[in-house]
This record gives sequence, structure tokens and C-alpha cells, in this order.
Amino acid sequence: MRIIVGITLICITFGIPLPKTFGAEVPAIDKIYRSKIYNVLMYTALEGPKGNTGITSIEQTNPLILEFDDLGDEPQNYYFKLYHCNADWSVSYLNSTQYLYDFNEFRISDREMSYGTRTLYYRHTTVLPKVKVSGNYLIRVYRNYDEDDLVLTKRFVVYEPICQITTDIRRSVVPADAFQKQQVNFRVTYGSLQVMNAFQDFKVTIRQNYRWDNAITKLQPVFVKEYERALEYDFYNNENAFPGLNEYRFFDMRSVQFNGMYMAKVLRSNEVSQVWIMEESTRKGFTYTFYDDINGGFLPELYETRNRTIEPDYVVVHFKLNVKEKAPGEVYIVGGFNQNIVEERYKMTYDETLKAYIGSFWMKQGYYNYMYTLVQGGKRDDSYFEGSSSLTENAYDIIVYTRVQGELYDRAVGYFHQRYRGR
Repeated sequence: MRIIVGITLICITFGIPLPKTFGAEVPAIDKIYRSKIYNVLMYTALEGPKGNTGITSIEQTNPLILEFDDLGDEPQNYYFKLYHCNADWSVSYLNSTQYLYDFNEFRISDREMSYGTRTLYYRHTTVLPKVKVSGNYLIRVYRNYDEDDLVLTKRFVVYEPICQITTDIRRSVVPADAFQKQQVNFRVTYGSLQVMNAFQDFKVTIRQNYRWDNAITKLQPVFVKEYERALEYDFYNNENAFPGLNEYRFFDMRSVQFNGMYMAKVLRSNEVSQVWIMEESTRKGFTYTFYDDINGGFLPELYETRNRTIEPDYVVVHFKLNVKEKAPGEVYIVGGFNQNIVEERYKMTYDETLKAYIGSFWMKQGYYNYMYTLVQGGKRDDSYFEGSSSLTENAYDIIVYTRVQGELYDRAVGYFHQRYRGR
């Protein structure tokens, strides 16, 4: 606190501008602000869009790539800035010159127009610039040098491979949740890192299937073994437990020349193609069945040419979820195609006559994982239609942060990921 106040007084005294903050105006979350923007993906070249994890190491030999589609026939000029954030996603006190090698404004110059599609769109791609320090980052994309004309925001993480992380993922140790939840126990060995208070100086984030919306944070270690320079995170009251949920629903729309998996009907015209997904129902209360999903991911691709960038078309996709009665809230479909976030444009509508939730949405050709979620009172419940089992296969990753004495920001000093088959 004294350091922060001191910096503020120096800035005021000598007329130096304070670090620009955006928290009150633009939250540090994954969000699309322009209705024509679709399929925001962030991945490394090695993992491809299937990964879409938004994380890379400080060496950045495998840099992150951002891509998105802009529907319409008018090309737009897009720019972006990067902001360094602390572990809790508050803006750090670093100036951009302290975390970037270049001036903090970059143009997205790689722009391609769709080819052979009924729906015109431009695909924009950029390789994120190399950064100097580890930690959380937010990218803000805007149009025509106008930062107020915001297009999208996206989180990502750059980590230093310093801490060693080992995990013991199992079903919840709470008897009442043993068949519904998965518990992520883990150990962090911090080696030569110089910390004043190991119990307080480390922060951790646990994600399930690379989602930020339900990430577990604010955990403190149960045991600190200073002689081993290790922290133990083993809990007994679900502090580190996630609902196992279910394997993601899926359909294969890489072609509209025939019915792919879970496609019931295809209707093509000169203007637009339409696809009807097979009718579905709730899975809550049914026996868990394993099948190999891609943990909520989305793979854009055109089957006929294997092109995944500018040849897959946008299609109107029709969904129907049969239910006995209307749910006590709003219903949406979510998945990697929309960053696993609740968006109004993917909201389902209840039809009293059909006794079903129905929805029709613009979606790019590809292979989809998705689920139905219920939002009630601002709270999201993924298990309402999908059920939850501790046997479900899920991907988990852990990010470790610390703030070394004298520094003004949280470093990301460890990362681990694992696919867990709940057994």
C-alpha cells in the first residue's frame, strides 16, 4: 500500500500520467461487443483451435494466435492493445513499456475474405506480440483507432515454468457429492522463489475445460512445508471441487452436402443453408455414458476441402430441446464456439405448444461441442439439463501466481494441465 501511494504522489508532483485503468468501464472478461463478430478463438500454432486455451510460456516460442470472423461485405480495420492484470484480473501498476517491447497499439493486418460461401465474412488473424513479463493479460480489440468503438475483449495468460505442480484428481470426498463432483487436489513446489510468507504470497486458479466463468480462486494452502518448499492443497469440504457435469453434446456440420452426425435435415438455397439438429431432451437423472468429446471445443472446417479458415460457410442451425415444462429461468446454448459464455444471441425460446425450447442461430461450419445451460437470478446452472457425474472426462489446468517482494504485479510462475477420466 505504501508503494502504491508513493507512486501516486510522485506522479502528481512531477505531472507524470498515472497508469491507465479500464476496470470501471470495461471489465477484464471474455466478451464480444459487436454483433457481427463470431468465433473468437485464441490458441497456439501447436495446439490449433481445438486447444483454445489462451495460455503460453514466457519464452513464447509457440506464440498465441487470435482469430475472429466479421460477418458482412464491408471490410473493417481493427487494432488492439494489451493490458497486464494481476491474479484477480485487476489492472496492474505496470506501464506498457514495462511489459511490451513495442508501442502498445497493434494493427490486425491479416484479413481474408470468405471464398465460395453464401454468407460473406472476413476472417481476421493476428499473432500476439511478445511480452516481457508473465501474468494475466487482457486484449482489447477496437475499430479505426477509436478505443471507444470496442469490438471484443479476451483474456490470456503468459507463465514462467518455475513451480512444479502435481495433481491428485478424484471424486469429491464429501459423501453426498461423491457421484456428482470431481475434486482437484494438488501440490506446488516453488523451489528457489524468494517469498516472505508462503502461506499468503501464492495465489492459484483452477479451471475446468479452460473456462474462466467457473474457475476456482482464492484458495490458500492447507499445509506449507517450508523444508520442502512445497504447498499442499488438499481440501475436505468441496473448496476445490467442480460438478463433473456430462460429456458435451456434439454435432458434425463440416458439410451441408449430407447429414453429418446428429444432423437431422439440411436445406440448401442460393441465399443460405439451414441445418436441423436432431431433437434432444434433458440428460439429468439418466445414467452416465462415456464418449470422447473435445471438452467443449469447436473445430471450424469444410469437409470437402479441409479448409478451416475462409471456405466454411455460415449456416442457420435449428435446435429443439424437448422438456416437460418450462424451466425456472432463461436457457442458452454455450460452448467453445462462443467462448463458453452466456450470450443473448444464443438464447433459446420456450414453445408452449411444442413443449420444447427452440432456437435458430448463425453458426460456422465445423465440429461442435456444446451444452444447454439455465440462468436464474444471474446464476448459471449447467447441470439443470445436462446432469452431473464424477465419472465424466474433463480437462483441468492450474495456474500459480506470486508477487515477489518489491514488485508491483502478480507473476504467473507455474502451469499444469491434465485430462481426467473420472474413475
